[in-house]
Amino acid sequence: MFGSPTQIAKNIQSRVWNETGVYTRIGISENKILAKMACDNFAKKNKNGIFYLPKTEIEQQLWPLPIHNMFYIGSRMTRHLKRMGIHTIGDLARTSLPRLQKRWGINGEIIWRIANGLDDSPVTPDIFIRQKGIGHQMTLPRDYLSLKELHVPMLELSELVCQRCRSKGYMGQVVSVGCQGADFDHPTGFHRQMKLEDPTNLSNEVYQASLVLFKKHWDGLPVRKISVSLEGLVRDDTIQLTFFEDRMKKLALEKALDGIKDRFGNASIMRAASITGTGQAKELHMKIGGHYR
Repeated sequence: MFGSPTQIAKNIQSRVWNETGVYTRIGISENKILAKMACDNFAKKNKNGIFYLPKTEIEQQLWPLPIHNMFYIGSRMTRHLKRMGIHTIGDLARTSLPRLQKRWGINGEIIWRIANGLDDSPVTPDIFIRQKGIGHQMTLPRDYLSLKELHVPMLELSELVCQRCRSKGYMGQVVSVGCQGADFDHPTGFHRQMKLEDPTNLSNEVYQASLVLFKKHWDGLPVRKISVSLEGLVRDDTIQLTFFEDRMKKLALEKALDGIKDRFGNASIMRAASITGTGQAKELHMKIGGHYR
């Protein structure tokens, strides 16, 4: 691609739209941190969805923003910083580094560097990292208060995880389940895992394991976000030979369902439970990255 940074971004935006139908927003700068904040704070509000933030303009563009607008700063850190008299990104950038290091150690240096637009990490588009796990999470539309309500989302997540595993040719032997409440200032929830007797990519087996974990570790507090993942991945072609006939039939059925979903979309065929009040599969199909298409 050739041209100015903005023109290259427009070309990328156009290509993604033409090939996927997804509208993208793009932040541009000299490093990844500034590009991220350019996207979050400016590109998402621009009509054309593109914003160029040169490092020379961070004092004028970035520093006046409230401190909670900065990457890496959550609600709890915002409260701590405000107690120190730090209300904007510029306030943080002008704070002495030793003061921040004394309070938070290495994390103090990290937030100071971010506020000052410093990021030496390289862009490595050709890096390959072996996949260690496949997971999905969903934010629920309201607090779920009973295990009966949570059964359906856990089943839907198990199906999504196993569908992705099968599409990539993996099975996993470690099932992980996590949940958290809606109040991020007073976090609740858990994240636990268990090892299965054999690797699997069958939805019901992952679902049953996730139920066991949830029943054992959930404290009964309201749940707003839930996750299921399958780890300890192995190639499925080395495992299928050990499957008994009934498991092979179940695998064949799930692969047939995968074929229908690949062709017509995940909402083309789903369990009856997913169209009940606690199901989220249909809603998830209407979104990309948590946003409506």
